[in-house]
Amino acid sequence: MSDQPQTTPTDLPPIDVSKIKIEITELEAPDYQLDFEVPVDLVSEITSRIKEGGLTFNEKQLCSLIVQVCLDEGMQRLDRDSAWGARVLTKSIKEYSIDKPFTFSAVVDALPEGTIPIKDVPIQRNNIQVDDAFVDSEIIEQQLLFGTKSTFNGTLAYGDEIECNASITLNDVDEPVASIKKCTLRIPNEHQIFSIAGLQLDSVGAELRGCQSIEELSFHIDFPDDYSVKAFQGKSGAVQLTNCTFLRITPSSIEQILEQYGTPNETILRTQIKLSLQHNFDRQNTNFMMQQFYAYLNENIEMPFSKRIINSQFEEMCKKELETSEEKELTDEQKKLLMQQATKHVKRLTINAWIQRTYQLGVSEEDIDKQTNILAEERRVRPSDIKEEFLAEDKINILSNLASERKIFDRLQDKMIFTDAT
Repeated sequence: MSDQPQTTPTDLPPIDVSKIKIEITELEAPDYQLDFEVPVDLVSEITSRIKEGGLTFNEKQLCSLIVQVCLDEGMQRLDRDSAWGARVLTKSIKEYSIDKPFTFSAVVDALPEGTIPIKDVPIQRNNIQVDDAFVDSEIIEQQLLFGTKSTFNGTLAYGDEIECNASITLNDVDEPVASIKKCTLRIPNEHQIFSIAGLQLDSVGAELRGCQSIEELSFHIDFPDDYSVKAFQGKSGAVQLTNCTFLRITPSSIEQILEQYGTPNETILRTQIKLSLQHNFDRQNTNFMMQQFYAYLNENIEMPFSKRIINSQFEEMCKKELETSEEKELTDEQKKLLMQQATKHVKRLTINAWIQRTYQLGVSEEDIDKQTNILAEERRVRPSDIKEEFLAEDKINILSNLASERKIFDRLQDKMIFTDAT
């Protein structure tokens, strides 16, 4: 039986919900169990009113409707907000009968009551103003973008590309902490950020310039004590690039770029690039500050997080990892990393729900469209492509979560202390 009703309580004529017996038991914080019993007379009344209203419900739909009515009443009596919502214990639902009380149980998490202790969050921000040097560099990037690629072997230089499998390992961890198959890496210039799997690795980018093209490349890395990702701070490891093939790009001409963008001359092109770069820097700076904000919340917000939800997320992650890797079982190290990811994910979304409840921050279609445009700009694709991707994978809720986080960050900037990054 599905945990979700196939109809809503608004289809039901008004009934006396006070007759529903609900026993609320506090479990391990922040969870509660709600045990429901709908008396025979109320089951009969619901069934009769549905028939009198000309509605046709099968047994499964009747069960779903009664469950939803009970859950709504249960949350009213609990009088607490929830981050993850009530989950019906499906096996607890007894067979529907007009001659017997209808009973079942559900579990739900409850958000903390009171205010959120967020203040004086330290945030570094980058103040970057685009000048001619930035524009010149971007024009070179555009020439490479529209240039002609050919296989290459020799000394690597800025603009060359590596098609490879990439992995990052730490000295004290058996399994790779990050790995990507069939990725393309661009050799950066001395001013560009170089990253793999979202981890900034500028020292590796510097070593790649002047490196010889061989099938397997390995680089030692030392993460500084103030590295942006706490789990890597002060640790050492290695970057492995395997099955490498190399491409050198012959840059296109300025005229070819003008033709690509339909721009009449180089002066207008430079103005467009300058505005676009400043917009991109501002967007990247916001992302940089949001990462710091959520890292602070993760480390400093003390509240109970549902182990039930964490375990559920962990089991789902393990299932997906097994399907993706086609392995028969996961190693202890893989399970440890997935449990860390599940815990971090649950903490983040629970904190988000708490903040949204406290400050009454909803997410509108306009907010989701704004987040869609941001992702489209970052990936250099159309917004419609982003929407189609998330809809096709049934992950529109991820877009909503991203939109809510940006809204939360904007709303709580008065709780932050900003300093300029050096």
